[in-house]
Amino acid sequence: MPRMTLDLSDEIDNLLTDIAKQSGITKAEAMRRAFALLAVAYAEKKKPGFSLGIVRERDDHTLEAVGRVVGI
Repeated sequence: MPRMTLDLSDEIDNLLTDIAKQSGITKAEAMRRAFALLAVAYAEKKKPGFSLGIVRERDDHTLEAVGRVVGI
């Protein structure tokens, strides 16, 4: 398996550590999951009319867009 070395800011490293601890996973697994999301966003970016967003399910089971990611 290929290995990679990263330089992270203290802020990003602390956030990564918090996410991993709260999710019960390693920091490496958190990074793999982040990359998987980036790969989906990159693939969909190529399709016209698609964008990556964050949605919240309401009590009536409809979805509400609460954020949109641009610049991927």
